[in-house]
Amino acid sequence: MNKAIIGMTIATIATGSLLGCNKTEEGASMGAVIGALAGQAIGGDTGGTLIGAGAGALIGGAIGNDQQSRENAQYQQQQNANGQTTRRTTTHETLNPDGSVSRTGTTTTTSTQTSGGYTGLED
Repeated sequence: MNKAIIGMTIATIATGSLLGCNKTEEGASMGAVIGALAGQAIGGDTGGTLIGAGAGALIGGAIGNDQQSRENAQYQQQQNANGQTTRRTTTHETLNPDGSVSRTGTTTTTSTQTSGGYTGLED
């Protein structure tokens, strides 16, 4: 009974921590959990758990990133078909060796109109 309560508590906390995350972050998190469980089951030691978590995070992040890219493309197509302006901002964060974080990114604004008028907007 206690193990079931602990398991449900951990699952609730894990689910709550994913609120507001994009698909890449969700995929990496879930992949790490599944990979850690698989690594522990196969290897039976800490090394196997860590290797499984790392591999799972990489694979889950890649799958989530692909899903996010497809959703973004579909959303942009819908916006363009409706004659609405789409503004997309991409920010990349890089962890430097000294522990600081560098942020770089781009902002793209595109606009189309279905019945004459304009084909784009200058930012």
